[in-house]
Amino acid sequence: MSKDIIQFPKNFLWGTSTSAYQIEGGITNDWSEWETSSERKKKLQKQGRDLEEYICGKACDSYNRYEEDLNMVASLNCNAYRMGVEWARIEPEEGKFNEAEIEHYKKVLDEAKKKNLKIVLTLWHWTNPVWLANKGGWTNKEVVNYFTRYVSTVIKELGDRVDYWVTLNEPMVHVSNGYLTGEFPPNKRNYFQSRKVLNNLAKAHNKTHKLIHQFYPDSWVSITKLTNDFQPARKWCLLEKGLAKLFHYNWNEKFLRRIKDHLDYIGVDYYFHDRIIRRPPFKKNKNKQVTDMGWEIYPRGIYNTLKYLSKYKKPLIILENGLADAQDDKRSDFIRNHLYYVHRAIQEGVDVQGYFYWSLLDNFEWAEGFWPKFGLYEVDRNTFERKPRESAKIYARICRSGKLEI
Repeated sequence: MSKDIIQFPKNFLWGTSTSAYQIEGGITNDWSEWETSSERKKKLQKQGRDLEEYICGKACDSYNRYEEDLNMVASLNCNAYRMGVEWARIEPEEGKFNEAEIEHYKKVLDEAKKKNLKIVLTLWHWTNPVWLANKGGWTNKEVVNYFTRYVSTVIKELGDRVDYWVTLNEPMVHVSNGYLTGEFPPNKRNYFQSRKVLNNLAKAHNKTHKLIHQFYPDSWVSITKLTNDFQPARKWCLLEKGLAKLFHYNWNEKFLRRIKDHLDYIGVDYYFHDRIIRRPPFKKNKNKQVTDMGWEIYPRGIYNTLKYLSKYKKPLIILENGLADAQDDKRSDFIRNHLYYVHRAIQEGVDVQGYFYWSLLDNFEWAEGFWPKFGLYEVDRNTFERKPRESAKIYARICRSGKLEI
């Protein structure tokens, strides 16, 4: 039986994504302090966990192996790469900027440019310098000024090497997990503080957007927005329809509405489909197929997400989409099936300009530690040796041709 071939647009961005803290290693910030705190260690010991698996430490040693990593990106036939810079490296003490670390990032970006990669640069990916955490982090009324001072340095030193900017990574995750559920640092459960943090993050983005455009008027600046596909379990049930709309507004809409006039594109992160029921815990997915983390695999959700975001009339770039799959037996189909729905959205007029798989390599997955394997490349935890998975070869073929067999 012959297969159909679907073709993506000529200038489509094919990429993969990483974040500084999750891969670089050797960073001291609010997360590293929390991971090694006695309270955190006691909690993990009670759960019978191996403490070393939950301390980022050297991560993937990408600080020293960035050339190897960029060679891997090139071998995937990607024309773009999303990476981060670490605020705590660049400004380890309040108002004091580390020239050696700025030079390091120049080397990384220059190496990427040698490989003709478009760079998507993330300025903040949930982690904060210790000095800022000690001042209350994103609850501090001066945090917007602190952040824009740091960003000003990045713009001046690195801005000519950047093609797309991400000011904030998934801000609602920091609001929710840091200040409502308490799962992430600073481990608060305080609604009023969560509101303050949300407001400060929105102000920081808007101010940073203006700042970048002062230096580079034609810049493309956005955030990454973790956008969930909320659907009522039963479309005829008014309560479930209402709940789905409420969750959608609070998670997907609220933050975007505050920054919609300061977006040149929207960075889309898609992982979750949420089937909403009328009783607690209000979510009950069918889970016909799940990732190693128990997340439902639901490719159509990326189509629903892109169709919703198209109402903002901005170009869309998918900056994260991936799964934990240590055996690599689902990843290839996961990528193909999601790309099928991305293409369908494009055919229907949605301006999708790129797809970045999360992640280039197995890395430190925040509170989950090292066990979830999201990488196209696996990483030996002792030697840091990188090896391509079979799915990496599949993705490389798609990136090279810009075509998908279905």
